[in-house]
Amino acid sequence: RASAATVRQHCAEGGFDLDRKPNRNVDARTGALEIFASSDALMQWVPKFDRGLVALWCRLPIFKARLFRNREAYNQGGLDRCYVEQAFPEGEDLLTAIVWWRKRVGRDSVGFAVFEAGFDTSGLPLATEPPRCLIDAETGEVEADGEDAIERKRELHRKRRAMGARWADKGVSAELQQRIERSEALGAERRRRGEVYALRG
Repeated sequence: RASAATVRQHCAEGGFDLDRKPNRNVDARTGALEIFASSDALMQWVPKFDRGLVALWCRLPIFKARLFRNREAYNQGGLDRCYVEQAFPEGEDLLTAIVWWRKRVGRDSVGFAVFEAGFDTSGLPLATEPPRCLIDAETGEVEADGEDAIERKRELHRKRRAMGARWADKGVSAELQQRIERSEALGAERRRRGEVYALRG
C-alpha cells in the first residue's frame, strides 16, 4: 500500500496537482453530474480498491470527506466522531479527495476517512443517504458502496427531489424543506448507527 511518507513524497515530486481541474460532465436537462478520475491513478493511490468498484467511483462527484483518527474511532462513534469534516461544494473527483486526505495523514500512516458522494449539481444528498467510500490508511482496506447500493440511493435521491419540487409547488418554503431534510438526515444516521451497534453486539 502507499504509505503516508510515499504520498507526501509523490506530492512533493509533482505526482499529483491538487489545483488541476478534472473533467466534469453535467446533464443540462437533469443536472446529473459526473467528475472523472483516472482509474489507474486511483489504483496507484489505493491498491486494495476493487477494480469493479473503481469503475463506479471514478465517476462519482465527492461532496464531503470525514476524517477520523483511526477505524476504531469511526466504529465507536459513527460519522459524528470525525475530527474534520471537509465539504467540497462543487464536487471533486475521488482521486483529488483521497490525495487531499492522504497529505494530512501522520507519519505513522494511521487515519481513516469516509468519502460521501452525490449524483447531481444539487450537491450532497441530505434527506437521503449518500454513497459512501471508507478507506483505512493503516491497512489500505477499502469499503465502498457497489452498483446496487449506489443505484438504490440514486433512486431514493431522485424521488426525494421530486417530492421537494411538489412541496414547492404547494407553497412549502425552502426553509421548512431544509428543516425537514435535516430531521430526516438525522433520523437516517441514527438508524445507521443503530444497525452498526447491533452488528457489533
